[in-house]
Amino acid sequence: MDLILFGVAWVILSLLGEWGVSAWGPHFYYFTASTQALDGLNASIFLFRFLTPIFFFVVLMLIFVPLRFKHREATVKAQGRRARTNRPFVAIWITVSILVNVLFFLHPTTSAAEQQFDSLLPQNLHGALIVDVTARQWEWHFGYPQYGVTAAKDPNGNDVLYLPVGRTVEFVLRSYDFNHPYALGLDVIHSFWIPAFGEKEDVIPGETRYEVIDPTVITSTEQNPMVRVQCAEVCGPGHPYMYAAVHIVSDQAFLKWVAAEHKAGN
Repeated sequence: MDLILFGVAWVILSLLGEWGVSAWGPHFYYFTASTQALDGLNASIFLFRFLTPIFFFVVLMLIFVPLRFKHREATVKAQGRRARTNRPFVAIWITVSILVNVLFFLHPTTSAAEQQFDSLLPQNLHGALIVDVTARQWEWHFGYPQYGVTAAKDPNGNDVLYLPVGRTVEFVLRSYDFNHPYALGLDVIHSFWIPAFGEKEDVIPGETRYEVIDPTVITSTEQNPMVRVQCAEVCGPGHPYMYAAVHIVSDQAFLKWVAAEHKAGN
């Protein structure tokens, strides 16, 4: 009877939990603007779906057992042979735990890593837009070597990032201080992060790092603050203000912006 009661309660809670994941899962990420962010969102939903029944099993066990089998010391009487452990239950629990951890290691962890490595293969970067990203205390510099734009600026002279929607973008990340040529002009560690893209990459002095993104939505920082470049590594007193505006536009609007940058001498 106890097993039936526990099982019914567990099934009901698990179904309610799965319903909650289905309802709220698409909102786990505040805003997604790239295929990589969507992949991360789907991975999160997968984990929550799989872990919801396990979560309610553990919680229900912690509540059900003390309430159902609570006895005062004075009322406990000898009732035949008692067991201190349940070896089949322990064996099943350990086996299932190992299998769940192996599953999560294979997917989404290993599968996501393989997908990320594949995105950096030369055959998958054919036609990609290359954006040189230089981090320094406390600003970002963006260059477009394929279009002859060395320092992208908005009309107010602020650094700005423009990206065409639907085109793969390869960010080439470096940490460098133009005003301090000593020690090779190296700056401190920064972290390149656009929240709506669902990825971030540390920018390490002396290293060149890469990040590949496929923008999927026409939007901008003015429309959604999640679409911005933000340093995600504490890099000094100006760290909170180390951000730049991002504009994801159509191909025609992007080429028009490039022409405007050339006209402005950037």
